[in-house]
Amino acid sequence: MTKLDQRRNAESQGVAELRGKAAVVTGAAQGIGAGCARELAARGCDIMLADIQAGGLEGQVEALRRAFPERRIESYLLDVRRQRSCFDMAEQAQGKFGFIDIMVNAAGIISPCASMDVTQEDWENLLSINLSGVFYCCQAAARLMRERGGVVINLSSIASKAGWPGRVSYATAKAGITAITESLAVEWAPLGIRVNAVAPAWVNTEILRQGVEQGVVAVDNLKRAIPLGRVAEVDDVCDAIAFLVSDAARYITGQVIYVDGGYLAGAPDASIRAGRSS
Repeated sequence: MTKLDQRRNAESQGVAELRGKAAVVTGAAQGIGAGCARELAARGCDIMLADIQAGGLEGQVEALRRAFPERRIESYLLDVRRQRSCFDMAEQAQGKFGFIDIMVNAAGIISPCASMDVTQEDWENLLSINLSGVFYCCQAAARLMRERGGVVINLSSIASKAGWPGRVSYATAKAGITAITESLAVEWAPLGIRVNAVAPAWVNTEILRQGVEQGVVAVDNLKRAIPLGRVAEVDDVCDAIAFLVSDAARYITGQVIYVDGGYLAGAPDASIRAGRSS
């Protein structure tokens, strides 16, 4: 039985723990965003999927409508670089659903480049999507959540804490997401709005697979650096997000949850062996 089948079976028995909630997921045309939209729909949410990639977005919407005909599944063509576009998206979601309970900010890009070769255009474009866009969507959701509370989840990365060659703009944006998450969690707690972040390590998405095909990512090396011995699957990240938006996490806010297989705790070292030393 697949995970989706398990979720459907659980729902048929009245165990859809997010039933009646309305969620907005950005970056939902592929990867973690698409997986998160599926997971939240399976757990009972009505969903607005938002992305700048029109073709991929509509494909995901059609798939969710087939899988969950009882859900309200909507789409919005979103440019997170534009604050007004983010506000319009949230207002349209409120118009469709009546309210927003959950906001997942998964939109982002990665553009590897040697630091001395990063252009001003490249720097500003990545930060406008990966950092400013997250803040604008947080704003947009909170303006509508302040009457009844809600949950915001921001997608960060272990790059916010671990330096990688050729990723300076990406790491800078992800570190900024930690600051956004912590600051907004404190400011919005009196409004009943929880704000957390999920920071994966390497995830088995199309981006990683392209890196492997291009010869810029060595998966075997990644696996050796991760204590659990494998890269993450999309479901690993989505399960963490689903927990954080649920009532089981009602007292958790301002946190960054690292879904990294133990990478940041300490990579395995072949020169160190477990057991008693003499």
